[in-house]
Amino acid sequence: MQGKIQLYVPFPFRIKEKIGQLPIGKRYNLYQRMKAGEYIREELTPDGLHPNDKGHKLVAEEIEKFLESVKAELEVEEKEPVFPKAMTENAYENAKRLTIREISPKLCGFHADTEEKTGHLDHFKNGWIGKKAGDSIHFEVTASCIAVQYRKTIQLPAARAELVLDGDKEKSILLDGNFDEDWGDCLYLEKVLHHGEKKIHTVDITILPEEVTDTTPFYLMSLIIA
Repeated sequence: MQGKIQLYVPFPFRIKEKIGQLPIGKRYNLYQRMKAGEYIREELTPDGLHPNDKGHKLVAEEIEKFLESVKAELEVEEKEPVFPKAMTENAYENAKRLTIREISPKLCGFHADTEEKTGHLDHFKNGWIGKKAGDSIHFEVTASCIAVQYRKTIQLPAARAELVLDGDKEKSILLDGNFDEDWGDCLYLEKVLHHGEKKIHTVDITILPEEVTDTTPFYLMSLIIA
C-alpha cells in the first residue's frame, strides 16, 4: 500500500484536561463508555496511568477497528484512502534518544559512563555523570522538541543541576536529583522544548553548589530530540 498511515492510539485512562487526554478519549467514544458505566477506571489501570491487560485489550480493539476500516476501503476501491485530519501534530515522528553511543557533547567535569548494561532493567548506564559543583556538559542539536532523562534517586541528598537552553539563563530549568518517593530510583523525563523552532539549539547543564558536600552524583541518562 502506498503512502503513510498515521495511527492515533487512544489513551483514555488518565483523564485530565491539562494533558489533553480528555479530547482523545471523547474522539474515540471511550470516555463516554466509561461515563455510561460500561467499565470503571480501576478495571483498566492499577494506578490511573499504566493500562493493565484489559486496558491494553481496549486499546488494541481500537487499533484493530481502525486497520479493518482501512482494509475495507482498499478492497472496495483502488484509490488512495482518505484519512481524517489528525488531532495533534506528529512532532515525534523522527525522535532520537541520544546517549554516549550517539553523541559526544563537550564535557567539563562530567564524565561518560562506559560501563556495559547487565540487562534491560539496568537503566543507569551509558550516560554522563557530574559529581561536584560547576561540572558542566554542553550539547548542540538540531531539533524542535528537546527533553532530558536523568536520575531522581532515593539515595539522599542528591546533586541538583541547572539546565539552560540557548543561553537563556532567565528561563533555566532545575534538574533535581532528589526523589520524594521511596520505591526506588526514577528515570525521570524533563521537557525542555516543545514544538519550538527547528534549528540548532544549545543545551547546557551545570551542577549546582550545595550546603552539604557528600551528595549522590547527578546522572544524566540521555538527551531526546525530535
